[in-house]
Amino acid sequence: MTRRRSAMAHVPSVVLCVPLLVSAMDHYELVTTGQACPESSRIRLPCGACGPDWGNVQNCKDQCSASDLCTHIAWFQTNGCRIYSGCDLDAGAGGGAQADVYKRAYPAHQRPDGSCDVLAAHGSPCVAAHSVVRALYQRYHGPIYRVLRDSDKSALDIGVDSEGLADVSAQDKFCAGTGCYILRIYDQSPRGNHLDTAPAGGACRLPGGAGLKPVNATREQVAIGGHTVYGAYFEGRQGYRNDKTNGVATREGEESMYMVARGDHYNEGCCFDYGNAETNDLDDGEGTMEAVYFGSSHGGGHGQGAGPWVMADLENGLWAGDERVARAPSVGHRFVMAMAKGKAGGFALKGGSAQGGSLTTLWEGGRPKNGHYDHMKLQGAIILGIGGDASCAAVGTFYEGAMTADYTSDTADNALHANIVASGYGQSAPFII
Repeated sequence: MTRRRSAMAHVPSVVLCVPLLVSAMDHYELVTTGQACPESSRIRLPCGACGPDWGNVQNCKDQCSASDLCTHIAWFQTNGCRIYSGCDLDAGAGGGAQADVYKRAYPAHQRPDGSCDVLAAHGSPCVAAHSVVRALYQRYHGPIYRVLRDSDKSALDIGVDSEGLADVSAQDKFCAGTGCYILRIYDQSPRGNHLDTAPAGGACRLPGGAGLKPVNATREQVAIGGHTVYGAYFEGRQGYRNDKTNGVATREGEESMYMVARGDHYNEGCCFDYGNAETNDLDDGEGTMEAVYFGSSHGGGHGQGAGPWVMADLENGLWAGDERVARAPSVGHRFVMAMAKGKAGGFALKGGSAQGGSLTTLWEGGRPKNGHYDHMKLQGAIILGIGGDASCAAVGTFYEGAMTADYTSDTADNALHANIVASGYGQSAPFII
């Protein structure tokens, strides 16, 4: 595909963060007044600029709604507001301070399960969950990405609305009249594996040694579930990375990963990847990465036809099977679900439309026959839109993706695909099942 470019802003090392405004879906019932609540039950969350407490009761409600663990809030007249997990309402005076206690009640209308809910239900919890279009957990209320405003270099965390889709109204208001760029894609899993703009690497160094650039936050609009949101539109020399992760597979550990990408935005450049990579941003040799790839590159291997293909980037080679020219067909969907799985001695590739149909196994079997990948040496970094050594010639559009630390079952994969289809990619009106 033809690569299109747009002017990108220089990313400052320090930005002014605007507080996240959480849309509180939950209701809070005052259950007791002047009741003691034990300080030991307090959830310790980052306070940022909020100081030692969350301020007033409404701020406390917003923060509680942003945490799946929070069950109660307590207002201390002398110490401000705190949020709690399983607050003991019968603790008596032994708990310390007197407080007005509110109990969190979830709304009658619950959001649908997200992809990581589905995987967890099949015994494969996510260790990374990234999306710029929707929440990947039913009860996730935190930010999904951060935008940088070009005019004054301030930033805003973008959360989700009552249906779990990106709150683009907040972004549109914040970015009106100026350029905006995606500075961070938050990990929605409990692991905290957030993706920030990637540093320079062995294969891509911008003038002056600068790191890679962020994507334009408003470059592409996409309809999902009857709402318009924004995709992450990569135009080359752009990418995201986390070299210090938590819970991601290393060495020959099992793993599975998927991403949803736009099916007609790709090229032959290396490499539009999402997945496991080197932690030093260099090419450390065959078997030091394992990421799902979508595009038409012939680097190392490819499938049938002219592409694009779903392949695995195993470092120094893209593979659609165990041979250079594999039997995997080209993929021609408008929105593509691409999946890669790995374990000792073998790997698998799956692909399908994010709008319907079935998920197809493109390859499942041994590692490439050249013998260079018989023993994997995974390091556990996470990349998006680039190769393991920061190769930055690829284009593509990313909507969502997640990783697990196991080799998921076919049943789990099919349920995951069904969840993605149900989310309504490309639908300008709500999808009714």
